[in-house]
Amino acid sequence: MSGGGGGETTAEAVADAGHIAVADLLAPSEVAEARAALDAVFTSEADIAVERGWRTDAHLVAYALPAKHPALLRLCLHPGAVALAREVLGDDAVLAGANGLDLPPGSTGQALHRDHPHPTPGITLYLHVVVALDDFRAENGATLVVPASHRPPLAERVPAELADRAVPVVVPPGAAVAFDGALVHAAGPNRTDERRRALHLFFARPWVQPHWDLPATIGDAASALGDEQRRLLGFGPGPRRWDPQARRVVR
Repeated sequence: MSGGGGGETTAEAVADAGHIAVADLLAPSEVAEARAALDAVFTSEADIAVERGWRTDAHLVAYALPAKHPALLRLCLHPGAVALAREVLGDDAVLAGANGLDLPPGSTGQALHRDHPHPTPGITLYLHVVVALDDFRAENGATLVVPASHRPPLAERVPAELADRAVPVVVPPGAAVAFDGALVHAAGPNRTDERRRALHLFFARPWVQPHWDLPATIGDAASALGDEQRRLLGFGPGPRRWDPQARRVVR
C-alpha cells in the first residue's frame, strides 16, 4: 500500500494522501542489527520502564535512541531515511527525535492521534518515518492511517471522529511508512502471539521545534560524529546570547 499511485513522487504522495509506504529502506542485515540493538535498550531499561510509563498495556517504548546505542545512532541517520526526509522537507532537514516501539502480544494499540495537532496544509513541517523491524500486518498492529487527514476538509476534524476511515499499512521488515506529522494515525492492536517492533524517526525542517535536544542528549558520542551527522542531529550555531561577565555576545 502506498500513499498514492500513478507514479507519484514521495513528496507528492505525502502532500496528497499524507503518507506513503517505502520498500526496502533497511537491508535484512540492518533489520537484524536494529532488532538486537533495540532489544538491548529495552533490556537495559526494564527496571524503570513501568515506573516511567514506558511499558503500558499498549506498548513498550524507548526514547532518544541515538544516545542509547551506537548502532541506533547510525541507523537513525540511515541514508535511505535521510533521503526520504530531504525529498519531502528539503536538503536541510534534521532529525528531530527517534524512538523505538514494541507492540507485544495482546497490545491494545493506540488511540488515533496526530503527532502535531495543528495541521499546516500546503507544507509538511514534520515527517514521521516508521521503519518496520517485524512484519506489519492488520492482525499484529500495523500502523493505521487516515488518508488526507492532514489537509482540509479532514484536517478540521478531531481524530476520534475519523476511526471509520482508518486503514492499516501492511509492509514487511525493512520497509517504512512515512507520513506528515499532522496525519491522523495510530498503532493498531496486536491480536497475535508475535512482537511488532519499529523504529520511529521524526524529521523536521530546521526552523521548527524538534522533539528532542539531541546535541545535549548524545553527550560524549558527539566527538566521533562527522560534519554531516552533526548537522542532521541539530548541531550548529545557536542563537546569540549576552555574557554579562565577559561583556560580549557569544553563541
